[in-house]
Amino acid sequence: MSNKFVQNNIYKILGVILGLVVLSLICSIWLGIGQSFRIIFGSLYILFLPGLALSFAFFKKDEIDIIERIALSFALSIAVVPLVVFYLNLIGMKITALNVSLVVAAIIGLGIGLFYWKRKKGAVDNSA
Repeated sequence: MSNKFVQNNIYKILGVILGLVVLSLICSIWLGIGQSFRIIFGSLYILFLPGLALSFAFFKKDEIDIIERIALSFALSIAVVPLVVFYLNLIGMKITALNVSLVVAAIIGLGIGLFYWKRKKGAVDNSA
């Protein structure tokens, strides 16, 4: 995602973040503030962001619309994150909250890295 994307959609991004904070505050009535924030933002981090990064890596911005990208983001996250954690457990890595958080961050970083690499490669190929 480029700086121009953030500038054009800053109010939408802030609205989503504000909505999640309000949802967390509502859930804190039953759960407590810390646990509700961890559930809401942790679910977003595990169940959506890895797939979103991978969907941008696999598909160009204009290839699929936003509804397809959101559905694909959930599906990719649900498929990829447990498989990677399972295979890391098979090679001997312990499953802890820190390790899973770092693995998810690596998946997101890989997706963003592939996105920028494909975009840069496409810009070089188009100019030649």
